Amino acid sequence: MSRRIINLSSSSKKQIKGCIEVPGDKSISHRAIIISSIAKGKTKIYNYLDSEDVNATITACKAMGVHIEKDNESLIIDGNNLSRISGDDVEFNFGNSGTSMRLMMGVLSAQNISSVLLGDESLNQRPMDRISKPLIKMNADIKTSDDTPPVSITPVKKIINVDHYEEIASAQIKSSILLAGLYGEDELSIKTPPSRDHTEIMLREFNCNIFNDSDSIKMKPSRLQSPETINIPGDLSSAAFFIVGAILAKDSEVTVKNIGLNPLRTGFIEILSMMGADVSIFDLKTVNGEQVGSLTAKSSNLKGIKIPKSLIASSIDELPLIVLAGSQANGKTSIRNAKELRVKESDRISSMIKMMKRFDVSVDEFDDGMDIFGGSINGTSINSFGDHRIAMTAIIASLVSNGDIIVEDCQNIDTSFPTFIELSNTIGMDIQNHD
Repeated sequence: MSRRIINLSSSSKKQIKGCIEVPGDKSISHRAIIISSIAKGKTKIYNYLDSEDVNATITACKAMGVHIEKDNESLIIDGNNLSRISGDDVEFNFGNSGTSMRLMMGVLSAQNISSVLLGDESLNQRPMDRISKPLIKMNADIKTSDDTPPVSITPVKKIINVDHYEEIASAQIKSSILLAGLYGEDELSIKTPPSRDHTEIMLREFNCNIFNDSDSIKMKPSRLQSPETINIPGDLSSAAFFIVGAILAKDSEVTVKNIGLNPLRTGFIEILSMMGADVSIFDLKTVNGEQVGSLTAKSSNLKGIKIPKSLIASSIDELPLIVLAGSQANGKTSIRNAKELRVKESDRISSMIKMMKRFDVSVDEFDDGMDIFGGSINGTSINSFGDHRIAMTAIIASLVSNGDIIVEDCQNIDTSFPTFIELSNTIGMDIQNHD
């Protein structure tokens, strides 16, 4: 079956205004589904992200024999109480979802079945040894195909919890270790640079004995007990497109309500504020351990800055939008220490360099980042490089472009933000299919 191709055209220089809510957080949705599936009891998950990536996680958990049903816009999951499932070999296809594959590697390494994990063309090129190596230290039997999928997992008698030191600030590595460690017996320790902590927060909601000790995360394996309900906030990474759009477009103001504002996810807001953006946060509260609130962004004049190394990990998914903001700032914006962008859905450093050059914006490429020089964006056609965040960033660029922007190969947007076009058009954009 041939893959459908969707090209989009976005009209240039629009004003955007409105008060909106974005779909549920993708990262938290993945974790809520996986942890509910291996916990004791029934969990109802509200406001999960109904997208291709999250549905890949649902499909994988169902393939493990977990009962999951949809109830309007919610999920009801009957967990298996950390049972090590037995039976026939299973092939898991995760599509484009690297998060699904990497987190499920931790869970599947502890099961009594053999499994093969693969994905689409993009996912099958992404590195997996960073996940398999720490799991192998825990006695898992995992083989990759020269660091990439397919990944083969063979059952072992037991998972052995050990201490880990991980140099890469990666929530996916950390999470896969923690999920595998739930099936071990002894205390597990992970020393790693700070990265988003949704897994730790979600495990605490399920009564897991997990805590921070100095610069380490420690976990004592125990049975997980469902809290019965999980409410997932709106995805800050999705809201980011409208936040940056409102800042860049003239005479614009957008409020996004009920979004997750986890401090380890808000680096891009700090970066935008340093550049001079008018962003305000209000109505803060805590929901299922996560910080949640609302945010208003207004048209602003930006200045180029050197982005602090300390904010890279907490803004990694939004850095394409920071590149776009830098193209409209006065002076030079410098991004370094962001080599992790090379191994996302595309090589996002290379993709954004190509995009900016197509827009006639001056940029310099480095191994771990780039310099962006403020200027004007000319309307053009640009490929998404098979990357949902690149596609949506290019569309948002039309708010400041001299001429319409056509973005080719945009079906990937459905992996993370299926309602992006609809929401964009409700606040003043004009995005249409382009045949």
